Amino acid sequence: VVADLGNPSGFNVCPASIGGIHNKVIYLLLINQYGLAEYFSAGIVIPLRRNHFIGVNTSGFMIDNLQYRPDLSGLKSLEARRDSIRSLLNNGFESFNDLEFAATITFAKMNQGSFSPLLLNPIIYKLPIGINIRLIRKKLYELESSGIGFDIGAMLSLPMSDLFSYKWLGTLSFGLSINHAFGTHLFWNNDKQDIIPMQLITGINIRQPIQKIHSHISILVQQNNLYPDDRQFGFELTSFQRLSLRMGYENETMQGGIGFLAKINKIPIRIDYSFSDHILGSAHRLGLQFKF
Repeated sequence: VVADLGNPSGFNVCPASIGGIHNKVIYLLLINQYGLAEYFSAGIVIPLRRNHFIGVNTSGFMIDNLQYRPDLSGLKSLEARRDSIRSLLNNGFESFNDLEFAATITFAKMNQGSFSPLLLNPIIYKLPIGINIRLIRKKLYELESSGIGFDIGAMLSLPMSDLFSYKWLGTLSFGLSINHAFGTHLFWNNDKQDIIPMQLITGINIRQPIQKIHSHISILVQQNNLYPDDRQFGFELTSFQRLSLRMGYENETMQGGIGFLAKINKIPIRIDYSFSDHILGSAHRLGLQFKF
């Protein structure tokens, strides 16, 4: 989520998301997409001195057993086409895999301060800024490509209690990330090029504590300029800092999830699961985080 401050695995949307993390975090994300594709992401985020942060991530995407269907339009003879089709049906189609891999280094800096608009009471702010440097490799049948991409993002987090003078209010965060800045060029081994277009992702996150039940809620909205008609909405309820319930809406699809925090040998471990249903099938996501 582009406006989710302190999310170690949120670098892929906004590199500034790793700002504000207090502990070293190792995370793993596994996704089965509609039973057709597999995705994984794993990495570590380390807080450094002077409010600097660094993250290292590797991620991959695979679609296996894609059938190779030869072009028979060049066969002018009906008999040759018939024999070729019969041979394919009897022997089966050749298959290949679509593989995509990325290695990412993330740097972030947390800026903090205060300002006084119109001579009013000072408002405290947090302004993390981050950058991704990403190496991308793809393999499609006998073709391979590689390229280097850059993302830059920032968030602005403000306490609503300072903005509206009600102490019970939570925080309001704005996020903006320019991903694949200037377009990421992929160079194939057949001397052709592809360009991953630049994306501008913006969003808002309202986080409101509910002290009476020792909980807080988060309401999130974000949009990608490549898909102007598709806004993403999310809602999360977290109780006692241990149990989280989530709902979301993306691309006309409802999503739901649950997460909980436990300690094993004094090591905090967070486990998250989410599910979404789509016309293509179901998507399952499993996430793990270790803090130390």
